[in-house]
Amino acid sequence: MDAQQPTPDPVAGLRETLDEQRITAHDQIAAAWQLHITRLEEQIATGWKEHVEHVIEERFRETTARVEEAFARQMETRVAELRQRLRRDLAERLNQLLRTIRRSESDAELYAAVLEASGAFAQRSALLVAEGQMLRCEGSRDFTSGSSGQLTGAMIPLTSASAMVSAIESKDTVLAARSSGELSEQVAGFLGEDQESKAGVFPICVRGKVAALLCASAKEGEPDVAGLELLTMLAGLVLESRAVPAPVTTAEQPPAPAQVIRITAFDQDLSAVPEADRALHLRAQRYARARVAEMRLYKASQVRAGRAQSDLYSQLKDEIDAAREGFQREFLSGCESMVDYLHLELVRTLANGDAALLGQSYPGPLG
Repeated sequence: MDAQQPTPDPVAGLRETLDEQRITAHDQIAAAWQLHITRLEEQIATGWKEHVEHVIEERFRETTARVEEAFARQMETRVAELRQRLRRDLAERLNQLLRTIRRSESDAELYAAVLEASGAFAQRSALLVAEGQMLRCEGSRDFTSGSSGQLTGAMIPLTSASAMVSAIESKDTVLAARSSGELSEQVAGFLGEDQESKAGVFPICVRGKVAALLCASAKEGEPDVAGLELLTMLAGLVLESRAVPAPVTTAEQPPAPAQVIRITAFDQDLSAVPEADRALHLRAQRYARARVAEMRLYKASQVRAGRAQSDLYSQLKDEIDAAREGFQREFLSGCESMVDYLHLELVRTLANGDAALLGQSYPGPLG
């Protein structure tokens, strides 16, 4: 009879199963704890980084705001100091300039003082004295090289310098291209002939008449117009204070005719114009000067060609027709005393006083 097999111990199997489950549970708990710790570390690390970045950003904004505020205060203080210094320097310069001009004992000394003072506002200057239809150069200065006298004594016909004619007639500053047609060959050559650059012509007026012209240019752009206008105005006032007043006559003047007198020349004296129309006449004169000046400034090549070919109208037909249409509409319609100032300005400054240069196709004065 075979030997009986031993019966398996159920308790031992259960114990083995429990041991396996315990080991597995221990591993799972350890893994879960490790995972939890890792996630906490990640959150702490991430949160700390974001916190540090946030703190740095806030501090940077605060520092930037303080720096900008301090810079603004410093700039405001600095600008105020510079403004005060500039006002003081300008006042001192003007006082010195006025004293120098007033100390001059003759017109020649005054013109020399004006020419010297213009160096604060321009790089090259020439002073021309009006003598009838001619301009005599009283002196010239090139402040960049320190040389002087290049044009002294030169005689320049007014007909050769349309910008100077405009300055004398308007008694006002004229900015023109640095070309021989605008400033004459001598003055343009001295100032540096350049169609793209501008020179200023500043009249020195005495008792309503132009006694002299100051022509000035800068290396780049325009000369200091405000400074040169102030300089020439002071010179005119000093010259006027020295001028002997004209004797007053008491003879009776014949009464003016009843009919409206039409002006036949471009003249600032509008005493012959009805008082109600004078403001319109002044506007018409300014319109004419501005339109023709624009042609000379922006269409310089066409102006040169038109003068050379004696046919300015063909070269500038669109511009002249547009100006004529505007003048007809704004000034001639409804004003019986109006004069065709545009035609006069075209002849005087665009054609240098020679109406034939306008060409045979030019339609003539507006009716």
